[in-house]
Amino acid sequence: MSFTKKKYNTHYVPSLFLFIAIFLLSFGTMMIDNNLSIIIVTLLGLSIGIGFAALLIKRKNLSTSIYIFLLFFLIYFIHTVIITYGLIVFYDTVHIKIDESYFYKSSIDVAYKLNQGYTIVDIFNIQRYGDVPAAVYMNGQIARVADIFGRNSIMVQKIFVLMFSAFIPMVMYNISRLYLTEKESIISAFIYGFFSFVPYLSSMILRDVHVAFTFIIVIFITLQKLSIKNLIILLAVSTLSYFLREQTGVFLLGFTSVYIFALIHNLLRNFYMELFLYMIILGIIIIIIVNSSLMDMFNTILNSSGERQVAQAASGSMGAKLAKLPYGLNIIGLFGYGQIQPFPFTYIFTKSTYKGFFQITYIMAGIAWLLGWGFLLYGVFKRKILTRIDLKLQLILLFSMAYLLLIAVVEFGVRRQMPVYPVLYMIMVFSYLELDNNKRNKIWITMASLYLTITIIFYFLKF
Repeated sequence: MSFTKKKYNTHYVPSLFLFIAIFLLSFGTMMIDNNLSIIIVTLLGLSIGIGFAALLIKRKNLSTSIYIFLLFFLIYFIHTVIITYGLIVFYDTVHIKIDESYFYKSSIDVAYKLNQGYTIVDIFNIQRYGDVPAAVYMNGQIARVADIFGRNSIMVQKIFVLMFSAFIPMVMYNISRLYLTEKESIISAFIYGFFSFVPYLSSMILRDVHVAFTFIIVIFITLQKLSIKNLIILLAVSTLSYFLREQTGVFLLGFTSVYIFALIHNLLRNFYMELFLYMIILGIIIIIIVNSSLMDMFNTILNSSGERQVAQAASGSMGAKLAKLPYGLNIIGLFGYGQIQPFPFTYIFTKSTYKGFFQITYIMAGIAWLLGWGFLLYGVFKRKILTRIDLKLQLILLFSMAYLLLIAVVEFGVRRQMPVYPVLYMIMVFSYLELDNNKRNKIWITMASLYLTITIIFYFLKF
């Protein structure tokens, strides 16, 4: 018999402490909300997150992935608690966006219908949920669980939103590991987790984080080795995205097609057979696009993009002025304007529909994203990074830019644009890592000066 001390795997010890911290935070929130369901839904979200990581992530990256997920679950939880109860105290309201009321009320309505025997098919066929069936169905199921142990509430619904939010930096870490070192990947994930638009949206009962989650999963899987298993995951996630928001779900077909084409090329060595299958797939995609609301976006661009944007933009606003530019220039102008939102950052303190202090993370993300564009442009035009990345990443970037141009014409808000930001962010990171400190500082200064100049011009034109 040996009495030597056993060695235990200590990789998960930090994650255990985070798990305990999250549990204690949920317990405190339960006391504030007087609702046991907060703890139950929190534990459910953590279980789903860890299980998802175990299924999706390679073993060598698993412990770090779970740590990142739990860390940002905790951070976004704290942020959500501050936002939710701060709004009640200072603004006597529970929402930042009007849309949140719709999603919360729909959770109550769907939960009631499910308890009456409605199936998922019945819910998806209800006309008023036609644009968002998957989101309201998930919210309804969360409400059902909450009603068993306590009650459905605003905070309960937000827990699953912040769960999906915490997935995003975790997957970003794993995307980075395909190209970067462990340390670089962790830093990359942390920067995206703190300074992207994910923190801003993590505390709102909206579907935007869910959509962003489906996009980053598809991006990650597409960049993986070719396999039928991965293809099945891609198709399943793309289908989910379609029922979260039809237009973005259809656009995910472009990302998925990259993987399908690569898989066909790997399995078949007959040029004519490959071409035949490509044509079939392309035909299917065209049919789906023509029969979806994505076609409205193309019609908007071809026929009345300027008029539609002018109608949507407030009179005299920057968006209205850009929309009046000649065709082509207006698309470029709206695209650029969409990439510097919120602009100017002071507007969130003055518009009655916004809640000032509670959108600080929105300001941080907008400024950080503009600074990142400096590295992206420098890397593309000076360092020729695009010629040195793999073909799949090039194609995904191409689809992402096309998506942003389409969205810019219809709506330049970040909520619809952010799903493809991980792809652009990776190019920013590649560029940053190739530069010395002198070059980096010049880009920081240049982009900060550009932002200041644009702000001054904006206020000059306004007054």
